Amino acid sequence: MHASNAEIETLTCKAAVGVGLPAGLAEDAGVAAAWLSGAGFAGADIACRAIENIRKGRARPVIISGHTASLCPDTKGKLASVMYAAPSLFDFLQTTSRVTVARLDEPLLLFAHLVCSSSVRAMELVLHSVGSTGKVLQGVIQRGHGRLEGPPFSDQEAKNGSEVSVTMVGGSQDRNFKPTKKESETRRAAIQRGVEVTEAIWAELQRLAAHTLVPESATSKQRGAGAGMIDND
Repeated sequence: MHASNAEIETLTCKAAVGVGLPAGLAEDAGVAAAWLSGAGFAGADIACRAIENIRKGRARPVIISGHTASLCPDTKGKLASVMYAAPSLFDFLQTTSRVTVARLDEPLLLFAHLVCSSSVRAMELVLHSVGSTGKVLQGVIQRGHGRLEGPPFSDQEAKNGSEVSVTMVGGSQDRNFKPTKKESETRRAAIQRGVEVTEAIWAELQRLAAHTLVPESATSKQRGAGAGMIDND
């Protein structure tokens, strides 16, 4: 099946809220998933894994480790949830030039989050990630644009997490971030035709999003569900 970027963003956000993620973090996750999908990655699949990691207790919020610019899971033996780590990491970059995250569950979703957040400030970032299998992901981010370096890359799922560092290198004018022809064509195709999502992933996101719903009743309406007790539309 095919879905638009807007549908992926909205459903990812609802599914994240459905497993207990705060609304603001869920919105960030939806934006990042949509960016990945528009860039040719399996954004819905990656976001669904990250949400399931939270739901099943495999991934946890992050805390500051012994080093002031280093984040790790708040529970020993767990992964660091990208949905908690991403905004914390970006906040740290306002005061320091390098931040690390131990045992991060989905580095590509972090990359997308940083791309979307970097448009707020004129900054250039370099992300370096090494998975538990030794697979390396490296990319450069600048002012709302991101590009992975090296051969074509599709995913970096790692059951034991990835060791990630993000370094701010300033606002270099030398690096050319003009979209390539292939990047432009991929974005255009995503807008015009939507992106391919497996029915199983879509159904799972819908199932998780359904946790935000309540039964229709007088009690639920009195407590603010839907249009409330008065609906003249």
